[in-house]
Amino acid sequence: MVIEKIDINNSIKKEALRRGYSLRTIKSYQDCAERFFKYCKKDVGKVSKVEVREYLDLLVSRGKSGNTINVYLNALKFFFENCLGKKMKINIKYSKKPVKLPRVLSKEELRKLFDAVDNSKHKLMLQLMYGAGFRVSELVNLKVNDLNINSGYGYVRQGKAGKIGCLLFLRA
Repeated sequence: MVIEKIDINNSIKKEALRRGYSLRTIKSYQDCAERFFKYCKKDVGKVSKVEVREYLDLLVSRGKSGNTINVYLNALKFFFENCLGKKMKINIKYSKKPVKLPRVLSKEELRKLFDAVDNSKHKLMLQLMYGAGFRVSELVNLKVNDLNINSGYGYVRQGKAGKIGCLLFLRA
């Protein structure tokens, strides 16, 4: 396979947008690929699994986390398999740090938090975020038309990965 000059960043962006990837994921994949090719110093068409594996091993030796290694692995596999059509079957599993349970606020701490906010709009935003589990981006994109207070439900239009979700309200 002969591959002339290829715009790696543009290839990743076009293919990832076609597949509905978030802009943050696209940027991350572009950065990973860029760092890999700076390290590798080979033509795109001459890179093999060996170089990819060596690079990932280098990242491990530098103390990068399992999550970081997985992002690099997925970015490089995405580029080679989806942008170039070159199989990159690399079966490497990196351990992730155990997920710690988040520390949650007590009822009294929540009451103090909500009471400390004087602006009623800001207080409602905090209560919605806490009560409905909104992300900041979901709250910011919420419109009055998305809520049907009388029926007790609403819609999250811009959820993670652009998904539309349903939100149920509890009545006091």
